Amino acid sequence: MENRRNNFNFNNRVEGNPFSSITSVLFLVLAFVALYFIATGIFKILAWLAPVMLIATLIIDYKVVVNYGKWIVSLLSRNPLMGIGAILLTFFGFPIVAGFLLGKALVKKKVGKMTQEFQKRQEGEYTDFEEVDSRPSVLDLPSMEPRHDYNEYEDLLDDDTV
Repeated sequence: MENRRNNFNFNNRVEGNPFSSITSVLFLVLAFVALYFIATGIFKILAWLAPVMLIATLIIDYKVVVNYGKWIVSLLSRNPLMGIGAILLTFFGFPIVAGFLLGKALVKKKVGKMTQEFQKRQEGEYTDFEEVDSRPSVLDLPSMEPRHDYNEYEDLLDDDTV
């Protein structure tokens, strides 16, 4: 029984540098601070580009913006609290929403082009043509009458001379 108790003796003390956990926490905090500054910088760049992205979205496919507005209005009528939240998130996150709408318009345009190409391959493409007269034309061929010209080589093949 004594021997069995020694096998299950656990050492609860942690040996090593006590500052290792503190340095790992500091590195974690520094990583989060760096991520914050990177995200803030990206958000500022998107904030400057947001009007341009919205105009580009309207040029590429204005229906994307119209459908987004309809979605917010329908969300507001179905669930007013969620609708107000969506409006606030759209207002404060306008650069991200503008980027999302631009991406959606670009993807929609690309899918439309791919669908047209697929339909052209399936149905075939119409080509311009010129109508050709289907009646056969009369050919002027030489007559098939035997020739009466004398040739000395014909004498060689003639059986009467032998």
